[in-house]
Amino acid sequence: MIPPKKIALIGALLLSSCASNMTDPWAGIGAGATTIGTSTGWAFYGATTEAEGTGGVLSGETGTDDTDLTPNYGGALKVNRFITDDFSLGLVYELRNFDADPIAPLSAELTPDAFTTHHFLLSSRYWLSPMGDDGRWKPFVGVDLGYIPEVDFGAVDVNYPGSIPNENVNIVGSSYWTLGLVGGASYMLREGLSLDMGAFYEFALTPGEDTLVFPNLGNATADVQVWAEGLVLFGGLTWYL
Repeated sequence: MIPPKKIALIGALLLSSCASNMTDPWAGIGAGATTIGTSTGWAFYGATTEAEGTGGVLSGETGTDDTDLTPNYGGALKVNRFITDDFSLGLVYELRNFDADPIAPLSAELTPDAFTTHHFLLSSRYWLSPMGDDGRWKPFVGVDLGYIPEVDFGAVDVNYPGSIPNENVNIVGSSYWTLGLVGGASYMLREGLSLDMGAFYEFALTPGEDTLVFPNLGNATADVQVWAEGLVLFGGLTWYL
């Protein structure tokens, strides 16, 4: 993902270099129009992990811990179709890569390596009337329903308290669903090409889940649920076909 300052700089350069006189920048863009686009951004993201011991020495133990997820990189590909002049539906694929802070929902501290998530979204947008002196700006609001297949955290370092030897435990979280509330605006750079900027707040509707087995605790087990949420800032380009 690209830091917000760089996104703003890229946007400013595009605005200055692509300016041209258009009497009606959004003419012909309405019901039946199709768009393709791409974007990147920056996330302020985190997750809450809930754990419950289910076997061995962990039986009966419960705990919760929060972690910050720092983005490394990410991007999206989008296809959109205007159903009416003011309403569109689309499909989005996003790839995101994060670093996670250590978590300790039970007695041990778990530290994963960087991990990647794949997001498949059904997006909806309601477009407001063009704004600005030249009518190039067009605000939008929307809702995104997201599906994330299983998340492979790989071999996670487990640091036990006391004299118990540390070990690695493989964690693969189950698929889960999210909901995102979106707001932003598109700026028509030239005919058929817009610069898009905005933000969405996303939260999990269902958790990612896994059952962990800890060999150094005599194969004790724990059920874990991860609830992710955060704010994502984005910028990108859309081509109108």
